[in-house]
Amino acid sequence: MKRRTFILFISATSLFSCTPSTENERTEEVQTDSVEVHISEGYELHKVTNHAATLVLYPGGGTSSIETKQEFDILKKSEESNISVLLMNFSNHLWISERDCQNLTNELEGAFEEYDLNRDKIYIGGMSVGGTVAASLSNYLITTSSPLAPQGVFIVDSPVDLYALYQSAEKDILREDFSEERLAEPRFIMNYFEEEFGTGDSLLLNIAEISPFTYSQGSNSVSALSDTKLRFYTEPDSTWWRENRDTDYENTNSYVIQQIAGQLESAGWEKCELIETEGKGYRANGDRHPHSWSIVDVDGLIEWMME
Repeated sequence: MKRRTFILFISATSLFSCTPSTENERTEEVQTDSVEVHISEGYELHKVTNHAATLVLYPGGGTSSIETKQEFDILKKSEESNISVLLMNFSNHLWISERDCQNLTNELEGAFEEYDLNRDKIYIGGMSVGGTVAASLSNYLITTSSPLAPQGVFIVDSPVDLYALYQSAEKDILREDFSEERLAEPRFIMNYFEEEFGTGDSLLLNIAEISPFTYSQGSNSVSALSDTKLRFYTEPDSTWWRENRDTDYENTNSYVIQQIAGQLESAGWEKCELIETEGKGYRANGDRHPHSWSIVDVDGLIEWMME
């Protein structure tokens, strides 16, 4: 299957821009009494003096460590809990190949080695497409017996079922009440997926190989996570999606995540948790949006990490 960097969606509802350029490598360092800050093109590291754990965060599509810091108020409390935070810049990949996993592993290994980060307690998480990346990469780290295999993974309102995303686009195409402008996105999604994965049965089979979860098939490509602490965060808000994006609730990440979490519970994934919030989704500028980092309770996340 062909690979390319692309413009895609966060919940079958809105587009984002391309990944920041990685040309002209840059490195900056800042140090305070309790935190060292190292900034490079691939990541921004906040290393605490007496670090007891390392948290790796992948951003939402089209964003970087800059936006993660702005939208996810975790650095201060992580410092207080002796957790070093590695804010990654890798984005705009709705799914990742084995080669991507190898490259991302090499990048992490380089950071952990250079800055002597804690390997005994590692957690990996991400927002939107970053959560999908976190799931697939964590599965790879575990299956390859990497010393960076995480103790826990968390996913923040992520499109972890790619086939469900394709089906959502199929439904939208049939909507007679959608304008041509509104139909542009589902058409793009369908064309992109069919170009990448084929059509008919081939499309489903090919997507299932790389999609973290495929609810309609009761399958997943991240089975190594079955014995790993796993959290899904989402904020179901059918009213917001209907009024602001003209999107049926069944086409949202929240609905799909609910179905997958129930399926995993039935399959015996005892360490899997579904955390549903209400009224917590706000962007840093104050805009209401359930698809936001803010749905994660930082205190609860840190407590979960340090158990």
